[in-house]
Amino acid sequence: MPHEVHHQERRAMPRYTHPFSASIAEFVFPMSCQQAYKAECVDITSKGAMLEVDCVIPKGSVQQVNIELPGFEKKLQNNALLTCDVPCQIRVVSRVIWANIEDNASTIGIEFLNMSKSAEQALARYLKDKRT
Repeated sequence: MPHEVHHQERRAMPRYTHPFSASIAEFVFPMSCQQAYKAECVDITSKGAMLEVDCVIPKGSVQQVNIELPGFEKKLQNNALLTCDVPCQIRVVSRVIWANIEDNASTIGIEFLNMSKSAEQALARYLKDKRT
């Protein structure tokens, strides 16, 4: 008798799948001396994200991640909360909880560790707007 395997979502929070521009740098002081790498944020939740990076990022490492929220600056302008066209970014310290490394590139899952209240609110609002 064939054994069926059902994939079940492990995340407690719903994820938003959309390619976001991001950057990542090892969270070691002084941060100004750390090399930042361009990344693509494949999906995001209020608690973490999946990134693709063209370098090796080890599991368990702590990283500072900047993620652009495309189009969110327009919403903030419409609500008079922002007065320029600079893309809205969140910056968050994150831990790499899993990593698939192939050909000196990484696909990683990160959990957000230390997010400012304003970044947390911006991300929650952004994700809520995208779900509706």
